[in-house]
Amino acid sequence: MERIEAWPGELRTLSTGRRMFVRHTKPGDDGDGGDGGAAGSATPIVYVHGLGGSSTNWTALMRELHDDAEQWALDLPGFGDSPPGDRHTVAEYVADVVAFLETFDGPVHLVANSLGGMICVYVASRRPDLVLTLSLVSPAMPQYRVPWAAGATAVMAVPWLGERIIRSAAYAAPEKQAARLAAVLFADPAVIPMAELTFAAEQRDRWMRRPYADAVLLQALRSIVRHYTRPGRDSAWRAAGHILGPTLVIMGARDTLVGAWGRTRWRRALRYARLIYMPNTGHVAMMEHPAATAGIIREFLRDASRIRTSASTRRTLGRGMPPGVAPLAEERTHATN
Repeated sequence: MERIEAWPGELRTLSTGRRMFVRHTKPGDDGDGGDGGAAGSATPIVYVHGLGGSSTNWTALMRELHDDAEQWALDLPGFGDSPPGDRHTVAEYVADVVAFLETFDGPVHLVANSLGGMICVYVASRRPDLVLTLSLVSPAMPQYRVPWAAGATAVMAVPWLGERIIRSAAYAAPEKQAARLAAVLFADPAVIPMAELTFAAEQRDRWMRRPYADAVLLQALRSIVRHYTRPGRDSAWRAAGHILGPTLVIMGARDTLVGAWGRTRWRRALRYARLIYMPNTGHVAMMEHPAATAGIIREFLRDASRIRTSASTRRTLGRGMPPGVAPLAEERTHATN
């Protein structure tokens, strides 16, 4: 069986004082990740993972887009190979991502999944100067109709109960834990190559063995739940409405964590965006169908580069500038590897 290897990376110290492990590859790389510089001739792509995930969740997608652009995948503090910080909340992670993006010479293409999606919605709405385009894969946004796995996960946010659930789950064999996780994340785990499943399970197991993993997971989860109930101007949906740049939203028809019916809310929230609805797809389209996801992102970035919105002011948009991409309309794509 072919063995999957993660892209190389290094530990960075951010202006926030926190440390973040960052994986990196660029076109023409010989596999050593290059010199680690943030400058490049083309606009770089930066990836932000979801709850309990890591930079390695983007390994297959980065392989598909290897010749398209310089790519960077982050391990949020406490996840993957990044050491924990003092707090692990949405607000802290927004500050971390902003601090990393500020190291580039110009705006980037920001791509995010799940929790990373919520984080990057806040980043793009608050710092449009750092984000040229935003691509969201099953973003974790407030939902009032919750899928079954999301409801079960939210129960873990209850004080003391979450700790007990995690302790109980730890007694299950690693193979059983991996099978349960695959059933939640993928529409059909059987279509995932065994090498990819093994790689994902190994990366997850390696992180879960770290003494701080449980605490980081619960802190981040509880922060998500708090944001789900946050009203008014600080809500994630209000932030989404302030995004001025071209935005792509990919939703999986069989996502058990982020309901595909949320695309209706996205159509209302975003003025300049493209919505892709992927049949036979779960929560992590970039892992389940990396080739199809890469094609969707590649087409979006190409279209966004041809006709771009101004990210400076809403008044500019209101003067009749053409949209960066087709106005939000439900589109479908066949999810195939």
